Amino acid sequence: MPFMDLIKKAIFEEEPLAQQSAKPATSSGSARPLEPAAPSSSVPMGTRDNQFYARLAKQTDLSAVPELAKIEAFAAPLASVITDKALRYKAALATAQSQGGLTKDAILKGFDALLNVLNSSASTFNKQTDEVSRTEVDAKIAQVSDVNEAIQQKQKEIADLQQQVKSLQSQTEVSRSKLQEAKSNFAAALERRRAEIQQQRKEFETILG
Repeated sequence: MPFMDLIKKAIFEEEPLAQQSAKPATSSGSARPLEPAAPSSSVPMGTRDNQFYARLAKQTDLSAVPELAKIEAFAAPLASVITDKALRYKAALATAQSQGGLTKDAILKGFDALLNVLNSSASTFNKQTDEVSRTEVDAKIAQVSDVNEAIQQKQKEIADLQQQVKSLQSQTEVSRSKLQEAKSNFAAALERRRAEIQQQRKEFETILG
């Protein structure tokens, strides 16, 4: 799976842990691959890391380098005879050197070539993660900014409406107070005029006998 697919999968997909275990890379060459170095205990290997590791291991398969494949071809038959790894490969190098002209420097340059492949893969990975950042991450950051702006606008609208409510409440209290005052004034005027009419009635009642 290309790095771009692995990057997007790592970002956007969630898989059950049972489905994330990486499968070991297999060599297509006829020679058995060189014995891998023991993984460093200081390097954590998560399930996502294993997917990237499988990709890197496939890109840097030791059997793809002729010098490394050749030393293994000479070392493989000695595995049952010389159990010590260092002695076995020294013997294999001596035989390969005399029969095929293989040298220590050529073998080390083979590993350097694999390291160069790793560096190239790292450069490609970084470029692709930058691309994903621009197209996916930055786009979501922009969406977050837009949503925050919308929230701020809604909050302003809510604040304006709340201010309108306070103004209306104040106006309501003023109107209620004025209405109560009008009722009181009317009641007072009513009683005053009633008293005046009743008084005039009594006067006319007396005058008219």
